Amino acid sequence: MRALIVVLMVLGFAVGGIPLVGSLIDVMTRPDDTIVYQGAYVPFRDAQMARDYESTMATAYEPLDEPRWLVLACYPLIGAALGALTALVLGRLGWHLTRA
Repeated sequence: MRALIVVLMVLGFAVGGIPLVGSLIDVMTRPDDTIVYQGAYVPFRDAQMARDYESTMATAYEPLDEPRWLVLACYPLIGAALGALTALVLGRLGWHLTRA
């Protein structure tokens, strides 16, 4: 039964890693539309920012609507746990791995 648990845990881990790998590929191949400013910044003194621009700046740093990385990183672990649980259930029902 131990071999069945190990095999299904590894398969669950691999299947659970598919969304994580897909997201990483998407992040690495997505074109970068932002322009990075490489100069010095000196704030204006006695100048007030317009309210519409201030609200734009406030929302620019909020979290994006994309999947959270912590959740994506947990998918392989969830897959491995579900694989182990499936192996336990199948082991109790009499399934086992044999050498050919």
